[in-house]
Amino acid sequence: MSKTLKMIGLAAALLAVVLSLLAGCYSQRQAMNSNAPGTAVESQAQTGEKPEPGQVILTVTGDGVERETRFTLADLQSMEGALAGACYSTVNNWPTKKFFVGKGVLVSRLLQKAGIKDEAQTIIIRAADGYSATLTRAQLEEKRFCYPNLLKGSAEGAQEVPAILAWEHQEGTSDLSKAVSGNLRLLLGQKGLNDVVTAACVKDVTAIEVLTAPPGRWTAVQAWPAPGKVKRGTGIVFSHPEQDQVKIYYTTDGSTPGVNSLLYNPSATYFQPDLNKPVPVDKPVTIKAVVIGFGKHDSQVATFHYDVE
Repeated sequence: MSKTLKMIGLAAALLAVVLSLLAGCYSQRQAMNSNAPGTAVESQAQTGEKPEPGQVILTVTGDGVERETRFTLADLQSMEGALAGACYSTVNNWPTKKFFVGKGVLVSRLLQKAGIKDEAQTIIIRAADGYSATLTRAQLEEKRFCYPNLLKGSAEGAQEVPAILAWEHQEGTSDLSKAVSGNLRLLLGQKGLNDVVTAACVKDVTAIEVLTAPPGRWTAVQAWPAPGKVKRGTGIVFSHPEQDQVKIYYTTDGSTPGVNSLLYNPSATYFQPDLNKPVPVDKPVTIKAVVIGFGKHDSQVATFHYDVE
């Protein structure tokens, strides 16, 4: 009997070790997609070996281009008139604010080389490890900026920056001279000070897929309690089925909300949910809210009217 109990105890201990290892692997994979400070998505080392001469490092495919097009590093670096270098301000879902610098080639020129079609609507940036980011064509082509005073919360001095695939880059600095060679990385500017772009700045890019399929539109935000009369000081809570993938911007003055409006959810719910604060109602108010996120068009503006009892 004692021997049997001892064997059961050993088996239980072994099972605990296995479960611990599996949990660790799961947590690590979650971290790679989380954008928390220090996680793999944000601090992944530039470990790729230098490509061999003539080696294809990027492919542009999809029914949204006239032809599949392949590029070597030499092809990219020889595209005169399409090269650029800049500093990029970024925010992630923690939220953490920082700067990146990069030197590379304009994404727009790569798509032109592949013969992007007028009807192309959706663009997927794919990484070597299977990670990908989806953007609407408008999100890739619209004006985006670097905010040198991002850490001060000021848009003063904003500079327009292009979307590039950088073969030299560095995070945590605004000094372009500190960019070092690495695997291709998408660098993208912000539309506003709170625009979360880190997850879209894909590392180790190997492919761009251009599709004619429409990207769709984010569903509108919901509010609780429902519009109507509420007690003074009631906090209005917004909800969305994909809240950690999008940002909810709102106004309380009747104006149409956008990326420069008040931000409801600066953090993902699994990082710092305490930062996502309800909107207090102290007097009659009309709240308007919009959902914005990569991969789909902005939601319709939702309008909520509240009176105080």
